[in-house]
Amino acid sequence: MDVHAIVERLVQERGQLDPLVFLQKIGAVSKPGLTSWRQGDVSCLQEVLQGDPQWIDGCLRQAGRMARTLGLAPKTVDSCRMDADGHHRGLRIDSIGDPGREALYTTHYQRPRSDSGGIQLDLFLDTPETLLVNDLIQAVAQHDDKKAAKLHKQLEKEHPNNGVLEEVRPLIAAINLGEKLVASPIKGLKRLREEIIPCAKQALGNQEKHFLKPFYRQFDRALIGQTFDPKHPDAHRSWTLECLENWQALAECILLEEDWTRHPLLLYRRAHALFQGKRLVASWQVWVQFFWGFPLQAASALENAADKELKRLWLGFSDLKPDTDPDPTLFPAWMLLAQPLLTENRDEWLEENEETPSPTGRTVFFLLDDLLRAEQSAPASSDALSLRRQLKETSPETFALFLQTVQQSGHNRSQS
Repeated sequence: MDVHAIVERLVQERGQLDPLVFLQKIGAVSKPGLTSWRQGDVSCLQEVLQGDPQWIDGCLRQAGRMARTLGLAPKTVDSCRMDADGHHRGLRIDSIGDPGREALYTTHYQRPRSDSGGIQLDLFLDTPETLLVNDLIQAVAQHDDKKAAKLHKQLEKEHPNNGVLEEVRPLIAAINLGEKLVASPIKGLKRLREEIIPCAKQALGNQEKHFLKPFYRQFDRALIGQTFDPKHPDAHRSWTLECLENWQALAECILLEEDWTRHPLLLYRRAHALFQGKRLVASWQVWVQFFWGFPLQAASALENAADKELKRLWLGFSDLKPDTDPDPTLFPAWMLLAQPLLTENRDEWLEENEETPSPTGRTVFFLLDDLLRAEQSAPASSDALSLRRQLKETSPETFALFLQTVQQSGHNRSQS
């Protein structure tokens, strides 16, 4: 097998090298296999690969070297899917999670940009075939179905073996669906997620989001006034607004949903929207509510959260007892110890969460807050000592976290 010839052909066709497309060309994975992986039907990509793993990895290394020789620039493109609960989950390459191997499968090679900000022209990359493919992909991404159909026909006539032909055909057809796709939102969303989005990821590269936005806008309009249904978590504006990255509207639309704190996914989406909107304390306050009501689901969702500081805090919390699994019900207290500003508007919390699913967690959280305030104003006062006793009786584990933080703070002061 001539890996160099395959890489050259793919680069001439597309002006870039996608490792997953390369794997299909060398027969290491089938299209149905990739679909199963992308939809989460298998635990990792390794389960659907065909051939010796070391040989496949070697081919990817060789292809990467060839792409660099041709002047393409590496870029990491991680794959993810949305699970049944609506959470984004990173797609795994193998069961071990080896970083070096992950890099082989997630490093795409794309045309470098010139210093002036435009695409750098290259005699090899800018062949008539490549330019035609680029124009076709651009027309599809812009939903210009007439131009796309014309360019598709031209490419089919001049280069009938070009792999892009088959990949963009369903996307051109999808452009013409119009209102038919949203006439029945549940069925339309299923088709969007299972057919259109995977095709866009495969064929359009960095133009994927541009192509999908008009579909998200159509569904967003169709879902106005639709109440949240956990059985169909995407059939709600919180999903479309997340896809459109309209963080302010997303955060606000969730508040319009009655009992939104009773739904783990809405808690997650609001926390994510607030984080993306740079409202970090407000985002952590939602995470506290998430852990109060659904500790196990919150801990699981945190693994894929964008908030690196909160994830770092969770890792520190998990390392307190490395030989046992962390108790997620205690994490809100650990968050408060790290960020006392969480309760700066506690009157609103008390009003909104009077009937929280975890009254004990809520009680302990605010008891700890009372203690921290008392310790700050008068550490040895009778109020502070009384609150210490109450916290120890109510939650010995939280009291131990408090003592550990106090001792660590005293140690830091003595060293400074």
